[in-house]
Amino acid sequence: MRHGFSLRYMLLSACLGTVFFLNGCSSPAPRTAKPVENVEPLPVEPVDTNATPETLIADAQSAWEEQRDALQRNNLLLQAVQLLLDSNDIARAQQILLQLQQEGVDDRLQTRVNVLSALAWADAENADTEALLALLDEPVNDDALRYKQLDLQTVLFLRKGDLLAAANSYEQAMPPSEESVRQVWEWVNEARYQLPEDVQSTYPALRPYLALLNLVQQNGLSPQSLADATMQFKQVYRGHRLVTHWPEEVTQASELAPASIPQILVMLPLSGRLENTGMAIKEGILSAYYQALQNASDTREIPQLEFVDTVGKTPEALAESIGQHRWVIGPLLKETIEEVVPLIPHNVNVLALNRAELAPVNTPTNMLDPENTPSGMLDPESTPTNMLDPENTPSGMLDPVASPAEEMRIHTDPGFFSLAPEDEAYQLADHIFNSGYRAPIVVAAQGSIYQRMNEAFAQRWQTLNTRHASREEVNLTSIDFSDSTTLREGITQALDVAQSKDRINQIRYMVNEELYNVPRSRGDIDAIVVFASPEQTELLNPMVEASLSPFDGKVVPVYATSRSMEYDSSKNQWRDLQNVRFLDMPWMMPDNQWQALQSQSEALWPHRSTQLNRLFAFGVDAYNLLPSLHTMGLLPQVEVAGLTGSLSMNDDHQIERRLPQAKIDNERVIPLSTNK
Repeated sequence: MRHGFSLRYMLLSACLGTVFFLNGCSSPAPRTAKPVENVEPLPVEPVDTNATPETLIADAQSAWEEQRDALQRNNLLLQAVQLLLDSNDIARAQQILLQLQQEGVDDRLQTRVNVLSALAWADAENADTEALLALLDEPVNDDALRYKQLDLQTVLFLRKGDLLAAANSYEQAMPPSEESVRQVWEWVNEARYQLPEDVQSTYPALRPYLALLNLVQQNGLSPQSLADATMQFKQVYRGHRLVTHWPEEVTQASELAPASIPQILVMLPLSGRLENTGMAIKEGILSAYYQALQNASDTREIPQLEFVDTVGKTPEALAESIGQHRWVIGPLLKETIEEVVPLIPHNVNVLALNRAELAPVNTPTNMLDPENTPSGMLDPESTPTNMLDPENTPSGMLDPVASPAEEMRIHTDPGFFSLAPEDEAYQLADHIFNSGYRAPIVVAAQGSIYQRMNEAFAQRWQTLNTRHASREEVNLTSIDFSDSTTLREGITQALDVAQSKDRINQIRYMVNEELYNVPRSRGDIDAIVVFASPEQTELLNPMVEASLSPFDGKVVPVYATSRSMEYDSSKNQWRDLQNVRFLDMPWMMPDNQWQALQSQSEALWPHRSTQLNRLFAFGVDAYNLLPSLHTMGLLPQVEVAGLTGSLSMNDDHQIERRLPQAKIDNERVIPLSTNK
């Protein structure tokens, strides 16, 4: 029997394919070996423009029959495979590649075989993304094929959610253009929170983009510093496509004039049932004001403040109260924002203290009389530091129903600053997913805030699963509870403890003897997420610890949000929350950078509740954000280190907060690094 390829075999149709082809259609790409080190790849000869797959296969057969030259034969066959792939004849390309894999090829051809195999099986059902990427590890020495290799790498990295790796391949594959530069820049910015320590060496094609990202983050809040740094950057990277197709928003931010804020109007509910809420925010704003006054070299640069009580006023009256003010903080309530903001002229800068859905409006519906003179300007010296009732703030006041980004319609381009609970749920979902947890349980109390957090977590989890489609499916178990009984039942059922107890009882009955055993929990549960009040979380954590099997040898972390933390509670709380990880404002963390302000606040309001303390920090940040709003609107990379979190602005002009993580250990709050 003659060994090797026959022309007749190579020209078989897909319908009459061999066993090799049938296997290829139903399984992922074959795992071929990487090229042997120090082996020089065979130079790629250009394909005759008149050649066809059939003529190349015929030439390959002749080379084998006449000269027994396997290298030449296989080289010609790989050229045929490339033509077949170009013409989308995937089935015949797979036939040849599988036969080559069976017989083996010279090491000098292995890289080409790997790349062509990845291209041939990229769209196969159940194709293994990691296996395909392994085939693309080594660069092929054929320019045309190299671009296809990089294109496929980009697609596969996006499939697994690795934006930096996708950007690195895309940058090498695409010709210089404004569109390609913009795409790489967007991916690098989107991945900025997950940059590895060795990012520069791991993604060499992205070094200019990473350098620009760092430049913007370091200098973005100072237009002059940004202008100087970008000038130097363009000298260092002159000729690079990133300089040629420069992000226009960086130039715009470097040309911004310092914000001139002579007066600020603050709209808050300062009476009625929301008085405690509004007053806590007001006192935070005043604290930031006095701090600025104390640090100013020229007190004339400090704006005057005027407060307006929104309770009992119509939207028209509130809009009219703006008068000649060009800077507004507030309103606070979602419905008030939706009614008032459309009435505000375009030249007024608004930082709304909530999120809202605004209908698109092309022109102002009401131009205010410019001759209206604001009255009642605040005299800082006469401002009372009245003691607040430590009652909890009415629920829902700073908890807007977060609307999807695509539903936001901005008329006057205000900023939206909120302590929305959904943001913490999103951040927890990102952290838990990126930490590699595969089967978390989400435990949510039956309350509107906690259910919204539960829904936000589930939505974000689904988005992450879709983005990382190449990973194994990630399970998400959800438990809702209304009291301690339903909480215990839900935990028991979710951890499969009940089923374990039933199995033990059945075995005990059959063998009629005492079993020295304990119920075992589900082995796949690897994290627990809690959306509940402090009191409910105190009940939950001991239940979880009691339900988990002591024989598994693993620790299942419990994650919570700031909604589960009450700092003015008894120390029993910290004991019952042992090992719980949670998110909270930097302001609430021990040894934070605002010790002097914290001491003053505690002296003035020694009995302030945890919730009102957070609202105070909210007011401080609202005041301090105003000068940076224009820059933040242009540069989402820029973050302001606030009391309420690391603050940045997204495309919908919403202030996003990134919160630090901490852990309860021996009745103490221990700050954690973000990767734990």
